[in-house]
Amino acid sequence: MSSAYDQLKSALSGEVVRQGDEGYDYGIARWCDNCVQQAAYVVFPKNAEDVSAAIAFAKAEEVEIAVCGGGHSWSGSSSTTGLVIHLGKYFNTARCDPDAKLIYVGGGATWDPVDKAGAAHGLATVAGTVNHTGVGGLVLGGGWGWLTGRHGLALDNLAQITIVLASGEIVTANENDHPDLFWGCRGGGSNFGVITEFVFKAHPQRSTVFFSFIWFPVERLEEIVNMMEEWLETAGPDETCHWGYFRGGPGSENGEPVIRLMYFYNGPADEARKAAKKIYELEPAGELAFDEMPYLQLNSIQNLAMGHGGRKYCKGITVKPKLTYEAVKAMITAIDESVKDEPEFAASGALFEFTPKQAVLSVPLDATAYAGRGTGRECLTFIFYQTPSLDSKARAAVRGYCQAISRMAPLADHAGKGDDAIGVAYANYDPEPKGAALVFGSNYPRLREVKRRYDPDRVFNRWYPIEPATA
Repeated sequence: MSSAYDQLKSALSGEVVRQGDEGYDYGIARWCDNCVQQAAYVVFPKNAEDVSAAIAFAKAEEVEIAVCGGGHSWSGSSSTTGLVIHLGKYFNTARCDPDAKLIYVGGGATWDPVDKAGAAHGLATVAGTVNHTGVGGLVLGGGWGWLTGRHGLALDNLAQITIVLASGEIVTANENDHPDLFWGCRGGGSNFGVITEFVFKAHPQRSTVFFSFIWFPVERLEEIVNMMEEWLETAGPDETCHWGYFRGGPGSENGEPVIRLMYFYNGPADEARKAAKKIYELEPAGELAFDEMPYLQLNSIQNLAMGHGGRKYCKGITVKPKLTYEAVKAMITAIDESVKDEPEFAASGALFEFTPKQAVLSVPLDATAYAGRGTGRECLTFIFYQTPSLDSKARAAVRGYCQAISRMAPLADHAGKGDDAIGVAYANYDPEPKGAALVFGSNYPRLREVKRRYDPDRVFNRWYPIEPATA
């Protein structure tokens, strides 16, 4: 093994490290401390050829491969006890071609350099709502963002990829070259290879936007649920509102429970307040408004609250067709009970992402592998904590939050479009195995064919692994 390892080291332009080597701790660190695994090897490639060499080494040594970009996956899919291909060190780059309205992004980039590259030319693409999230994990599994109402999912704005296959071959895939592979990667996650470059369509973007934290006492929950459902029915493509139940942050400086809204409008403040009339008519308890927030600041506004480190467990569900007061109240009761039982779970909560879905629904279900173009309401439940011995208890508590709401409201139970929705939850939000067939629905047979062609030996299997079709 040492001989093969030495050969790999000498073949790389980048580096490979093992436990005890400089850079190893960085290579296995993740957004969630509970997702850290002691990898046998961590490769920091500098180019696609390095990635190819790492894949060949892992196959020869019969060790599992995980690919890490931003390291945000709370399912642990970017970690392994085998070999990690860590793209974050040398592939965290982005450049914009303003004439072609394209942004070229390194396979290990976070959204921060992407936002900056576009903004320098008055352009933007659909990005994640936390700018230290990795581009790759988010876009390959869907990609909801503040601009989704206008421009669709992040993967709907993907124009091209460069990918290293299980065979070691480096190929470019787009609508004309390897179109089946390009189709599969848009929603099929990391099942087909290691992407070293993404190319995104960019759109004209104003330099400032409106953003506001708006909060209400929990006692007004029923009014808020009803109002938010009414607001979403008529919301335009340039607005989005994320809201939920929190302890800490604006409106909860002393950690008291609060219902907090994060309202975004891609336009001037006067238009924003008119668009959000239903919200303001409820007379909020407080507001922290940014009338002219620089667009670059938008995707960093949650960075502190969503920082790296500590232990975290999150789980998504999709409620259909609409939220009700009774369902949300049941979830809040479950959260309160778990915090009372375990005070370290004080940083527990639930976030409902109310994004107008017209642009997402305008794309045919079979246009990409992504199968979650439904009309349900996305919800993310979470616990942030510190003590390792509480891992199992935290998982059980978060599942309890989801079960509480499911007893009072129907959840999406299969992939689809329109009044259907992705199986139980948006796949990027749900770390609990439920099978690729359920996640991908009617797109799964075609995905199996793509898997058979490009990765028949299932070299890449860390995120909703797809079973290759039989010959």
